[in-house]
Amino acid sequence: MKFTISRAAFIEALQLVVNVIERKQTLPILSHVLVVAAEQTISLTATDQEVEVKMTVSGAETDLSISGEGQIAVPGRKLLDICKNLPPDSQIAVNTSDNRFTLSSGEFESQLATLSAMDFPNLEHEQERLESIELSTGKLKSMLEKTSFAMAQQDVRYFFNGMLFEIQGVVLRLVATNGQRLAITETSIEEVASGVRAIVPRKGITELQRLISDSTSEIEVWFTSNHMVALLGDARLTTKLIDAEYPDYSKAIPVAGDKSIQCARTHLRDALIRTAILSNEVYKNVKLSMADDALELFTNNPLQEQATEKLSVSFSGMPLEIGFNVNFLIEALSVMSGETLVIRLSDATSPCLINDPDDAQSQYVISPMVV
Repeated sequence: MKFTISRAAFIEALQLVVNVIERKQTLPILSHVLVVAAEQTISLTATDQEVEVKMTVSGAETDLSISGEGQIAVPGRKLLDICKNLPPDSQIAVNTSDNRFTLSSGEFESQLATLSAMDFPNLEHEQERLESIELSTGKLKSMLEKTSFAMAQQDVRYFFNGMLFEIQGVVLRLVATNGQRLAITETSIEEVASGVRAIVPRKGITELQRLISDSTSEIEVWFTSNHMVALLGDARLTTKLIDAEYPDYSKAIPVAGDKSIQCARTHLRDALIRTAILSNEVYKNVKLSMADDALELFTNNPLQEQATEKLSVSFSGMPLEIGFNVNFLIEALSVMSGETLVIRLSDATSPCLINDPDDAQSQYVISPMVV
């Protein structure tokens, strides 16, 4: 295999795929990137056997020239580190022989040990598509930001360690929860013939967010019985799905309570951030006391430190005191975009429902805690 390419084009593709590689590997091949040169294109692929990202590089703007086709597996992070430290406008020349990957640029030359491309794992996604949708990356990015924070991390209920993609008719709905908080958002799409309920694992969501971070194009997403595939330009992301049944999240959405707070979102968020500094480091507790168009925040910790702040709000209902994990409130308020918010409550032991009047497609549920 022999080819030359501009450093800028090569490193752009390499950075995206190397992000998939875990720092600690169970198999040596999983620390490698599969490099394939064929038909005047270069493809780079990396996987951790759960998520796979493939980038294809071609076109005159990349200064790509292939004089020998082939494929080889190369240590991904070493290759990226070498390319990062080459001069910005440099050209890269690659040649492989005798199980060595030789990369040269100007007077610099490096030789990397390689593994056989035949040993590189391939996620089996060539299955019948259940459904396929297209939407703007801007819309998908916004939806992921509004929900991904609520996913669990390393929960024994492994279906919580991912996000539900639910497609029903003309609606795409994303749902994330850790059992104590819930985030839901939806958008309109072109009507699909059959429904989909697919749980995408946390890492698949992380890589999808990275893939669309700087794009303004349309993205195609399709589902098989075991995988989700996202296609954006020359990039393709494939992720396995979590094999489980997602709980009926609709049962966790409380019926509108008889008490409600309406206030400026940023004022409440900033007050919570200040108050959280002196909260218990383990429980992250904050108590909300509301009455007579006033909301008081209170927190303390085992060092007998405490913080309080009072806010003027629009409150309706009987006086109430209720405790929450302050971080859960802060994170929900941080992903909302409207100037005001509405919090609806029933009593001190029931979850609250948070809505953004400017975003009727999103809602957040947070369960209370004892403080």
